[in-house]
Amino acid sequence: MSEAAHARELHAAGQLDAAADAYRNALNATPDDRRLRRDYGVLLMQGGKQAEAILLLDRPEVIVAADADLLCILALCLRATGRYTRAIEVARQITSMDPDSSLGWLLLGSALHSMGAAAAARAPLQQALTLEPDFGEAWHYLGESLQALRRWDEAIHAYRQAARQQPTEVLNIALCHMLAGRTQAALHDFEAAARMMPGRADVLAQLAHCQAMMCLHDRQQDSVHALSALLSDKHAIPAAPEPFLLSTLTIPEPLKAEAIRRHGQAIASSHATTPRCSIGVRPAQPMQRIRIGYLSADFGEHAVGTLVSRHFAAHDRSRFEVFGYSLSNGLPSPGLIEGFDRFLDAATLDDASLAAHIAEDRIDVLIDMAGFTLGARPGVLCRRPAPLQWGWLGFVHGQHATWLDGVLLDANIQPVDAEWLYTDRIIRLQGTLFPAAPVRRGIRDRARFCLPENAVVLASFNNTYKLSAALIHSWSRILTQADEAHLMVYLPAAARPGFLVQWRACNGPEDRLHLVDKIDLEAQSDRAATCDLFLDAFQYQAGATAIHAIGNDLPVLSIDGPQPLSRLSASLNRFLGMDALVCRDVGDYIERAVRLARSPDALHTLRDHLRRQVSRHGLFDPRRSAAAIETAILQHLSH
Repeated sequence: MSEAAHARELHAAGQLDAAADAYRNALNATPDDRRLRRDYGVLLMQGGKQAEAILLLDRPEVIVAADADLLCILALCLRATGRYTRAIEVARQITSMDPDSSLGWLLLGSALHSMGAAAAARAPLQQALTLEPDFGEAWHYLGESLQALRRWDEAIHAYRQAARQQPTEVLNIALCHMLAGRTQAALHDFEAAARMMPGRADVLAQLAHCQAMMCLHDRQQDSVHALSALLSDKHAIPAAPEPFLLSTLTIPEPLKAEAIRRHGQAIASSHATTPRCSIGVRPAQPMQRIRIGYLSADFGEHAVGTLVSRHFAAHDRSRFEVFGYSLSNGLPSPGLIEGFDRFLDAATLDDASLAAHIAEDRIDVLIDMAGFTLGARPGVLCRRPAPLQWGWLGFVHGQHATWLDGVLLDANIQPVDAEWLYTDRIIRLQGTLFPAAPVRRGIRDRARFCLPENAVVLASFNNTYKLSAALIHSWSRILTQADEAHLMVYLPAAARPGFLVQWRACNGPEDRLHLVDKIDLEAQSDRAATCDLFLDAFQYQAGATAIHAIGNDLPVLSIDGPQPLSRLSASLNRFLGMDALVCRDVGDYIERAVRLARSPDALHTLRDHLRRQVSRHGLFDPRRSAAAIETAILQHLSH
């Protein structure tokens, strides 16, 4: 028996180590045997040694004579090791050589998607499906590409086709339902996914977040306990949950920090071999301006987009040039584009192309406003297109992001002596990290919003995932003790049954409870102006929502919590000198809310004081936040 035949026999028998030795010996004797090299590459790939397989196959003398089969093995290994640029090159060679190769088209589309080119990935994936309609993996990647493009229903259709072969695609279907705002359908599918994959921490985190969205807090607490147990178990399946989901849940902070570290490490590892951008040094010129680049998926109709709508135009143009890179197809907020010296709609660019654009623009400081939120593109930052890269605003949390040189916070959100379990360097901005565009002042109109003219109206306009059983219980106690006050709560229809079960269990008065729908921003200004006191959440406080309330003279009552997200509105109150609105604990929160609800005159005085403090501290002056970032940059560059 020849050495090659012996190697194949060992390979077929599953004796991989012995087969590898035999393949090496056979190749030493016949290095030009293309089929032998291909079989050895398959063995290495099966053994998880894709990097070794690439060294074996990706050689000029091999590539020049390679057939489509060998190139497919190489492209699979390149994709598995995150070498997407080279995988795309090889996949294009496959499809040119064999246009009927469904695997070749899949490899091209999946590598393009993994490079951040979701739009470009669709055509090759659809071609793969034209050639092989039941190709489950192609349906999966098509679903991922459509999901990245926020085409939720089309993505669900693709995932359902993939689910015929892989039932766990129900998790992706649930995600699309969630992102489309269909929480009831999402809950059903997340529950199915949790039953199929009981040891998956990422699935449990999604389920817990969805349960919170529906105010199913008893069930959510069970999910959080199970999730905490999984995160504590070193033998659990290492599927780190998304950091944003973790940030919303009451998981012990050390477990949360470790899970986020693993998530960041996985991203960094997937880009370990990604080529870094070549950053040229700009020739020094007299009065040369510093170039700031802002990277965001939320320049459009989003809370962040509203906050920064005047921020970019407020930079000092005698010292700074300002560039914007939009990761979303959404229309930017009115006037926002005009605030940039240069603006690039980068939604259809892959990570490498966008990073190259940023590098060519010779950006001095690149500020990532996405973090780990929807639409984030850490693959761009991993390519290091700028010499200095900071995180700001979009994800006010530790990130363990090796691609960032720091995160911009402030001394109220993250005090100097507060615990910090993350590797990110903290850069503290002067004042508050929040920018704030001027708010249209609302018109107080009790009749319009079906509220009694003379009653004190308390309010909450937070997203439902920020609510909790403890918060609902505290509100019921406030309304019970302040027996003439009313409470208005923004609550989508899907969350109301769960909320009302808890409200009734606490004996909360229903005749003074007003559950309201989402309305446009202008109408929301009127609604906020019609209320008297905003009751903020505990675990994850209001940011943009609190600023909008303050802009309508609506004071925000908050607790000074243990982590940045539980100090958002508390930090705004401290910045404005409204320390009387920052409570020590839940008991203090209830007591102060009751006292204010019983004293309309005190609330009126408080509103007047808030209005003066907003003006005094320039909360809505766009120059304030722009100047704070400029100061941080100049201090860094001077060291």
